[in-house]
Amino acid sequence: MFKNTSETDVSITDPRFIKIGLFLFFVFILFGILESKTFEIKYKDRFYPGIFIGGEYVGGKTYSEVLNSFKEKKEKLEKNGLNANFTSSRGIQKVNIPMSVIGTTPDNSVEYFSFDGWENNLEEAYSWGHNTNLFLNLKEQTILLFTKKYFNFTNSIHREVVDPFLEDRVYNFLNKSAPAVFSFTSGKITILKEVEGESVNREEVLNILEQKLNLFDTIPIIFTTDQDFPVVTKEKLEPFLDSAEIFTKGKNIVFQYKGREWKIKETQLISWLTVNTENAIDINQIKLEDYLANTVTKFIDSPPQNSRFKMQDGKLIETVPGKPGNIVDVDDVLEKIKKVIFETNVEVKNSRINIPIKTIEVEPKVTQNTVDKYNIVDIVGEIRTSFDGSTANREHNIKIGISMIDGMIIPPGAEFSTVASIGRVTAKEGYLKELVIKENKTTKEYGGGLCQIATTLFRLALNAGLPITERQNHRFVVHYYDPPGLDATIYGPHPDFRFVNDTNNYLLLQARVENKQVIMELYGQKDGRSSEISEATLYNRIPAPPTKYVQSAELPVGQTKCTEVPHDGVTTDVLYTIKYLDGTIKERNFHSIYQPWQKVCLIGTAL
Repeated sequence: MFKNTSETDVSITDPRFIKIGLFLFFVFILFGILESKTFEIKYKDRFYPGIFIGGEYVGGKTYSEVLNSFKEKKEKLEKNGLNANFTSSRGIQKVNIPMSVIGTTPDNSVEYFSFDGWENNLEEAYSWGHNTNLFLNLKEQTILLFTKKYFNFTNSIHREVVDPFLEDRVYNFLNKSAPAVFSFTSGKITILKEVEGESVNREEVLNILEQKLNLFDTIPIIFTTDQDFPVVTKEKLEPFLDSAEIFTKGKNIVFQYKGREWKIKETQLISWLTVNTENAIDINQIKLEDYLANTVTKFIDSPPQNSRFKMQDGKLIETVPGKPGNIVDVDDVLEKIKKVIFETNVEVKNSRINIPIKTIEVEPKVTQNTVDKYNIVDIVGEIRTSFDGSTANREHNIKIGISMIDGMIIPPGAEFSTVASIGRVTAKEGYLKELVIKENKTTKEYGGGLCQIATTLFRLALNAGLPITERQNHRFVVHYYDPPGLDATIYGPHPDFRFVNDTNNYLLLQARVENKQVIMELYGQKDGRSSEISEATLYNRIPAPPTKYVQSAELPVGQTKCTEVPHDGVTTDVLYTIKYLDGTIKERNFHSIYQPWQKVCLIGTAL
């Protein structure tokens, strides 16, 4: 049998069907456009429904309403700072983190947090659905019908200065845990019981502070300390009490190096014993390393010296050959101590055991072989800046920072980060503090010095014609960095100073301090590029405030010490132009806004 086909049946390929589909499609599009236009008219000057920024719902509010609301919160944080409460066994430790403190000079002023581009973040949130592209608008508005859209602020906690700030005011006052240790008391070996302490996850604290800052949250943050249990307990040491006495009795160790001697008596040696992770008696390597660092290594350790180069007759030649350095071989010392303590066949003369200190030779990072290996043949950039008139602490910090970056090899295409290259900036690395003024009192904070390095690197990169990927000027004009507009400040992790090696060849960075100057050179291969830096255009001058007088316990009564002259606030523009061999030209304007700086006079109060 055959099925009869009705003449009214319509196939999807039928032209009538296609016309109907196209008609419905255009009706849908037209409806969407009309709906979009209605939506746009209703929210012409307002955030669209479903928009959140910084955790706050802003849908339906005008841009100016939201802007003014966050401005008020920002001003409150600028005035009052971030407040945190740390709850511990000693009670509540309250701490206020100001936005900044003024140093005795513009350079060692310290900024603890900053509002980086928050208005740009606000504009990004407002522009969602307010684009010039009709179909993009329709897409974004449709998304808001079914979901929410969250935008975040990108304000910054300057971790490298906030962490030591909290250490001074909070962490140092927490009860510290201590492992159980062997001790020599009243002529016999005993065990001092372990002590439970308190700890704080420092990285987590910084993360939460930054989250609060990004939410413009002015409510005090509450942190609770955790119990810190030592690994080595009295219970673990007790089975080894007799062994500890046998191993150390009558043994006086003497470290020897080129005529010098350091004597370790039995009473000190017993305190170096501990129990390792395998539950066996052992030497506490940390205590040994601390002892060596405070005694032996001061007379032995000498860092290696990199080779120095200069251009002569069109060639890169080594002017000062690199020299290897020496460091104490801690592993060798540890092995020898274990042998004399734990092995019974060690010869002991008059209860004295001599241990000669062995050193390890460390080769320099950069020599003639280094530049040959990476085909480094030209000097592509050089610069020097002066820090004449700096305090001793500032000069000390500059020298430490320079030692961290000297001899770095920057591969092709790599981005150089000043913050990452210098590393942590704490007392452990040898950095010193300088006077700053907080609540009309002088105190010491980490600040000053390292920005000399960042500024010199900025000018070096400009001289070499390299693209700058991150740079922030100081809040005030700093006389070390005249003329204004060519300085760079750093606070890890941001602001940072960064540039990219786009030369397609390896670059060698050499840096040193000579005669109150920071001298830097970049070696690589010339590729025909050139760079130009315009003179700074200065405008929007703001007069400096009157002189500020601050009492200081750092100076004796009757003595007054005034810092450098005041500086007007000013805005500058500097045009940076790179010309490449193929004729390509790239330009960038460095726009810098400096606040006015008032002269500061310290009045001594110390008896």
